[in-house]
Amino acid sequence: MRLKRNKLRDAIAFSLAVSAVTLASTGAALAQQAEQSPPEATSLDAITVTGSRIKSQTFTASSPITEITAEEFTQYGATTVEDLVNQYPQVDLSFDNFANNGSFGHATISMRGLGPQRTLTLVNGKRLPASRNEITDPSIVPAAMIRRVDILSGGASAIYGADAVAGVVNFVLDDKFEGINLNFGYSAYQHDNDNAYWQNLNEESGYEAPSGNSGFDGISRSADLVIGGSFAEDKGHAVGWMTWRENEALYHGQRDYSHCSVFYDFPVCGGSGTADPARFVVNEFADGAVRPWPPGTNNNYVYNGSGYENGVYLYNYAPINFYQRPDKRVTAGFMGSYRVNDYFEPYIEALFLERNSEVQIAESGAFGVPINVSCDNERIGTLCADAGVTTDMARVVLWKRNVEGGPRISSADDSTYRVTAGLRGSLFDTSWTYDVSLLSGKTKTMDVGKNDFLITRIAAAALGCEDPTYGTFQGCLPYDIWTDEIDPDAAQAMAGTSFAVYKTTYRAFSAEANGYLGWGFPGADGEEIGLAVGMERRDYSYYTEYDSDSAAGNFAGAGAASLPVNASNSVSDFFVEAALPFYVADGGFNRLDASLGYRYSDDETSGNYDTYKVGLSGMFWDSKLLVRSGYNRAVRSPSLNDLYYTQRIALNTGGTDLCAGPSPSYSAEQCARTGVPLDVYGNVPSNPANQYYNVTGGNPSLAPEVADTYTVGFAVEPIENLNLSLDWYRVEIEGAIGGIGYNTIQILCMEQNLYCDRINRDPRAGEYDLWVGPASDPLSGHINNLPDNIGVFERSGLDFAANYSFALGPGRLTTSVAGNYVLKDYTQTLASEPSTGYECKGLVNETYLCQTPKMRAITSVRYGWDRYALGLRWRFIDGMDYRDVDGSEFTDDDRVIWLDGGVPSYNYLDLNGSVSFGQATVTLGVNNVLDKEPPFSGDSGLSANANALGGYDQVGRYIFGSISLKF
Repeated sequence: MRLKRNKLRDAIAFSLAVSAVTLASTGAALAQQAEQSPPEATSLDAITVTGSRIKSQTFTASSPITEITAEEFTQYGATTVEDLVNQYPQVDLSFDNFANNGSFGHATISMRGLGPQRTLTLVNGKRLPASRNEITDPSIVPAAMIRRVDILSGGASAIYGADAVAGVVNFVLDDKFEGINLNFGYSAYQHDNDNAYWQNLNEESGYEAPSGNSGFDGISRSADLVIGGSFAEDKGHAVGWMTWRENEALYHGQRDYSHCSVFYDFPVCGGSGTADPARFVVNEFADGAVRPWPPGTNNNYVYNGSGYENGVYLYNYAPINFYQRPDKRVTAGFMGSYRVNDYFEPYIEALFLERNSEVQIAESGAFGVPINVSCDNERIGTLCADAGVTTDMARVVLWKRNVEGGPRISSADDSTYRVTAGLRGSLFDTSWTYDVSLLSGKTKTMDVGKNDFLITRIAAAALGCEDPTYGTFQGCLPYDIWTDEIDPDAAQAMAGTSFAVYKTTYRAFSAEANGYLGWGFPGADGEEIGLAVGMERRDYSYYTEYDSDSAAGNFAGAGAASLPVNASNSVSDFFVEAALPFYVADGGFNRLDASLGYRYSDDETSGNYDTYKVGLSGMFWDSKLLVRSGYNRAVRSPSLNDLYYTQRIALNTGGTDLCAGPSPSYSAEQCARTGVPLDVYGNVPSNPANQYYNVTGGNPSLAPEVADTYTVGFAVEPIENLNLSLDWYRVEIEGAIGGIGYNTIQILCMEQNLYCDRINRDPRAGEYDLWVGPASDPLSGHINNLPDNIGVFERSGLDFAANYSFALGPGRLTTSVAGNYVLKDYTQTLASEPSTGYECKGLVNETYLCQTPKMRAITSVRYGWDRYALGLRWRFIDGMDYRDVDGSEFTDDDRVIWLDGGVPSYNYLDLNGSVSFGQATVTLGVNNVLDKEPPFSGDSGLSANANALGGYDQVGRYIFGSISLKF
């Protein structure tokens, strides 16, 4: 549909762009546009804005949208879409390649600190299939094909269905690309290892940290090819692409500040008590039970060459870990359409991804393997006598790092496709159009792990492959853990190879029609009411399969059994959306619009639910001022893992034992409620790696989360080419799916005597710990943290943006700001207990996992003239106070003291420039010009990798270049 050009409609079209906050875009092809003014449109096509299904030239959006342009990906050296998108203030700082142990294994996008499961990711307005963990992976989206990226604030479940709670990120691809584009890119990191504090810290522990210029490391190479064009007298169009990217590994040992793992509660190089040579925890054993030593007794023993003496070695496991994971990926795809006539246009869209990614962590070992051994067993030598054991048998817990076998390596091969085929066109000779499509997507991951010990082999090999209690296994060789004279072949025989297969499928059939009713409100100057109606059927499945040892929890370093899931779900939706232009005129008050949306969902696993939206927008001041507001009811259905994953003991992330260590912050009486006897208080062992066990898994009784989202704001052009916007948002989620929380359960127990029955300490060695022993042992210490619909989230803040461009000298200068200010970051882990609520705004706090800067912003300045362009970008992350969530200062008696004074504000400067030579454009740039190191966190629940807080630039300067050839 086309409408004739007039002043009002041109102004409204401009305001639509403003309302979409395209002014937040920091990139423009300035070198090519420096001497040109924007072309004047002669006609306007009806368009669809992210967050609505109604095509319109005039209707103004009520939801704020931040737009990222295609040029920005080149200007800032982003070879993958997440590299740039996750830097934007509305999106959480999360960078997959810099997550190692505990990573998703693929990129994610999360808004408002609510997790990637509450942000809906789309390509051209349609969903991507979920990857492993049922989290959407945007890696399939080629940066070379981006036309723009829309970041929609607020819920959008009425438009797109469940899961659009925090917001929507929509990747809009350039389906009308013409010509050939060939691009080659190269990037690397560089850091000056000259931090005296870290150098001394390593030296004091006997480690030699790297020093001086690192040179180029973590190198990445990329190549992109895009070919597109029209055919059949412009009735058809097709575009195809292929991209390749490969980056090298970068290790903790290559930076002085990550060369050693620092204790989260004390500023010294720490490490793991599973060390080399072996450590033995010895107790007497008689009458089928352990006889613990009196509290305060040091029952840790190491071999000294002739016998055993008290001692503990710590193993520096950091250097061998990946800091940047190596990653190889190829994407390919095509889009095509053919307009037979106005009523019939078939189209197809296909995306493919092949990727290999690796995780490497420190060597496996005997992670607290308990055995009962006769004191006259010649293999243990004089251990019983040296430890003062008076019984015939001893309980010995084995701690030994497998330095002979090398690091644990997990290699994942991912294959993903998404194919959409459909028909669209006009309905009869009316303003109505239709779109019917079928989408099919599938992901498959093959994960192979190597060099991890099998628990069932450790005791057998340690006792010489002939002990009557622990037996032997095929290929067993004696593992002389006792005197540290280990045959590497024996270590290799104890290791196994793990296999895991993850499969997801996604199919969606959708049919919709939208158009105008033929009538409108009297004051609308002839504009009609727009309507979109339709239905969608979504079917998805999740399947996992593991080798028998993984399923039995037999791998020493896995932290838990990996149990299979085979589940599916179907959802049928029916939706309607209306665009209501109430008033259209010239003058000071130009326009008033309303938007309404409703969706009814029939969910096979979660039952029926309704979502809806209401939006209002008004134009003022000759269409120079847009005021908007919106309300959305959104939902998130529980994932198949949320519902059906088998419950089991596993390593917890983001929790600690609040009663461990010599000086707990809670009293002996309070810790007694968690199961610590008074005479053991102060002697409960801490895990040097800060890893503890919890019971986790699915809950088939879960219901969908319910969210109410609100936005109010404005966009204005006070003078020519100066665009400003400010939007307030609020997201309220009730019935949020999650556990009470590892630390919260302990706090409720000790402070209110609640949920103490969820804490299960292991008394067998007299230590009453929450982490010693294998996860496969149901008697190992743990906390029950199963999920339920019990949480409350409240997020609110301000999104702001500004853009100003003007002619300057021979070229044009463009400046822009896009930012976010947090007003509230509130979590209540248990809705029935107000005491479990806490505010994270402006705080960094290990106990509550707070890491919320009050403000983040990106400011850009770019100048283009003739064939040249230069750009400067300033990324700002506000400082955070290190306080308790009640606002009180921490004292020296508190466990966590590593962030005394908090985290200062971070200011990153990025430079880039480009020059064109005929058909070629060369781009060079440096991000983090000043080589700022990330803020220190210690080995805590907040460290995404190494000793650093996640989200900050991790490894120094990022230097990049590319050459692009366009024909």
